[in-house]
Amino acid sequence: MATTTLSRSQVPQLNRLQLFGIGAAVIGLALLALGFFINPQVFLESYIFGFYFVMAFPLGCLAFLMIQHLTGGAWGVMSRRMLEAGALALPIFFILSVPVVLTVYNFLNLDLFIYQWSDPSVVTPGGENFDPLVAHKVPWLSPAWFAARMVIYFVIWSGLALLLRSWSLQQDRGAKSLAMVDRMRKLSGIGTALFVMSVTFFALDVGLSLDAHWYSTMYGVHYMVNAGLGTLAFIILALTQIRHTAIFEEHVPIKPIHDLGKLLFAFTILWTYVSFGQFVIIWSGDVAEFTPWYARRIDGGWVYVSLLLMALSFFAPFLALLSRGNKRNLNRLAQIALVILFMRVVDMVWVILPEFHEQVTQISWVNLAAPVGLFGVWLAIWAWNMQRASLLPLNDPQMDSLHAGGHH
Repeated sequence: MATTTLSRSQVPQLNRLQLFGIGAAVIGLALLALGFFINPQVFLESYIFGFYFVMAFPLGCLAFLMIQHLTGGAWGVMSRRMLEAGALALPIFFILSVPVVLTVYNFLNLDLFIYQWSDPSVVTPGGENFDPLVAHKVPWLSPAWFAARMVIYFVIWSGLALLLRSWSLQQDRGAKSLAMVDRMRKLSGIGTALFVMSVTFFALDVGLSLDAHWYSTMYGVHYMVNAGLGTLAFIILALTQIRHTAIFEEHVPIKPIHDLGKLLFAFTILWTYVSFGQFVIIWSGDVAEFTPWYARRIDGGWVYVSLLLMALSFFAPFLALLSRGNKRNLNRLAQIALVILFMRVVDMVWVILPEFHEQVTQISWVNLAAPVGLFGVWLAIWAWNMQRASLLPLNDPQMDSLHAGGHH
């Protein structure tokens, strides 16, 4: 096991990814800003969609980072710096959450409230649009408590990400290795419990409450599984850019890549189980308040998006990942990961945009500008953070697990 600290990583591919992220951020956010002047309401709807989608990546990185500290394994040691780099974007995304919070306060004085429960006439008895079912969910669904929860979420997530990164770098600089491993494992144990609760409520707040009449206990789980799938797919694609660096050639065999392929396979099955399970439970229950959510995603051409999800989010990757050879070949695994990553966009379109568009043909370029721009921001931050430390935590005792299975 190496005991020296490497200098910061200087990988041309990471520089290119950073520039690509900056370009996507500039183009996407510029188009989104143009959309603001065309139609402020569509701008806000698109921003909510883009923010909700892209937040899955730093959150997915944080989740797998804590899982790695709890479980160990070669895949986690190989991926740790990539996971840390992604999670470190969370403080920046706290700032990017401000437009969502302001939307709840209707800061643009729109005639139609995007979040119905934030309309005083809906939750005030005697109001013009009073809805007793929505009013019953106050004070949880109230602008002030929504904003307070958003602060709580990001304090938890940012604190976990910054502490784990700081301790990992201290380990690189020669701090007592076993003591640091124990410290990071204990924090990850507590952090995982906080993560599951906070991300569940975050998903309910930003996504599910767009339809204040609907409720599903699996909604938060679905979001976390989507985050896991998207993060794994991104990590695999990122590996294609750094796999042939000297440090990876020396220390990383095929085994941890195979492990990532198996995780991707497992999360593909889990996504299918959660998605179909939620549908079966709600549809068979046939409760008047719940079934319209799915009815909107069948009418207006949305059923074709559902069929696409079945074909390319389950059947195609499931069959492809059954092959051991595909999971051990990074190039073929990356092709599968690219399809899975694209389908995360499609899945989030299907979950969020029917709340704004009855017809799938009503999706506009403004709707897609926000995810492009915000993902570009996250990618640029990820690539920048990747170059602030060595690509592998060489002073970690678990580095030995990378070589346990050999290089073949």
